[in-house]
Amino acid sequence: MIDDADRLLELALARGAAAAEVYAEESVTRRVKVFRGAVEELTSARRKGVGLRVFQEGSVGYAYTSDLSDDSFAEAVATALGNARVADHDPDSVLPLPGEPPAEVEVYDPGLETATDDERIELALAVERAALAADARVKSVDESVYADGDAQVYLANSAGVRGQYREGHCYAYAYVLGEQDGQIETGLSFTVARKPADLDPETCGTEAAERAVALLGATKPRTTKTTVVLDPFVSASFFGVLSAALTAEAVQKGRSLFAGRLGEQIAGEGVTLTDDGIHPDGLASAPFDGEGVTCRRTTLIADGVLRGFLYNVRSGHRDGRESTGNGVRGSYQTTPGVGPTNLVLSGPQVPLDELIGAIDHGVLVTNAIGIHSGANPVSGEFSVGINGLLIEAGRVTTAVREVTMAGDIVSMLRSIVALGDDARWVPSGSILTPSVAIEGVSIGGA
Repeated sequence: MIDDADRLLELALARGAAAAEVYAEESVTRRVKVFRGAVEELTSARRKGVGLRVFQEGSVGYAYTSDLSDDSFAEAVATALGNARVADHDPDSVLPLPGEPPAEVEVYDPGLETATDDERIELALAVERAALAADARVKSVDESVYADGDAQVYLANSAGVRGQYREGHCYAYAYVLGEQDGQIETGLSFTVARKPADLDPETCGTEAAERAVALLGATKPRTTKTTVVLDPFVSASFFGVLSAALTAEAVQKGRSLFAGRLGEQIAGEGVTLTDDGIHPDGLASAPFDGEGVTCRRTTLIADGVLRGFLYNVRSGHRDGRESTGNGVRGSYQTTPGVGPTNLVLSGPQVPLDELIGAIDHGVLVTNAIGIHSGANPVSGEFSVGINGLLIEAGRVTTAVREVTMAGDIVSMLRSIVALGDDARWVPSGSILTPSVAIEGVSIGGA
């Protein structure tokens, strides 16, 4: 499609655009869902199209089309130019100039393309079998799913930026129901990779079952302040919400609790948070971002100190800075925004059993309910429901549920006292995080 992108770019300039950018994409996604040993759903979807941004006298117009004919391209150009004429003046909306070459990162494995539907079905079935075999209290696997995506991206702009790459990923997950004495609890797990052969369906199914049955018999604990350990699933959700406040756009709009805090100690010593757009295992890695800027690593928090924010071209221009390669876009149908790629939480780690063994009383949080709606990235306040397991005298004991965890984000960050050695990729976005121990968290129970 690079030829189609060039054709549309030339047409936009010929019809009067002062500058223009074309983002083209073709992709295929597949999904298999099984239930009780049989295929319940098997889908494959293909998408192909181009998005056009035109720049006119400080304004931007956008249009897109999935029809690559000459007539459709002419209509897209006319629409984009018309939108630019009525758009608000925005002097910070500019095109990136050619800079560093695309990052050398491998984000596609041919094993994805050569996999058969039979192999994909077997992966979903293997997840379900493993979950059912893990524990007699697993009565049902509500969802056992395999899915993948294979996409090619092309980008060209009138400033001379030009590139293309192919990206692929696959994953499987299980959503399991455990039942005992009329009580039903749920458990979720997943496995992610670049190709189906690298997935681990047995571990995925077993872990989902274990997470469900571990909560059976749960009770409501007493209200207290205590140490909590967020497991990687919950930690990923927490830092995913936090990342919204670490974009320059949020700071510029007054919607970030970190505005004006560069250089401040905002997290526990040793805590480092990086946005790594070129991590070899990151599902959001790419040679360049949605604007053609080379992807890279950006340090947000280093040893607990706030060191930077995420920029796309527009927010960078406003602050007189370069983009950090965080111009993200969902598809050719959307304009680029600013957001994280692969978030990586790191620091000195201790074995998880030692981390838990050092806690006299606490809660291992395995599920947080409503964290995206219950946490405010502007004020930093949050209140979310949690489920998990009590920690007593250094041992994980009974299950707890119907618990409220409340506080403010900065206080929690500053109270991080340890990171576990169980870091894993969580596809809540794309986040690599271990378990996180935090002291002095308010727990609302009985």
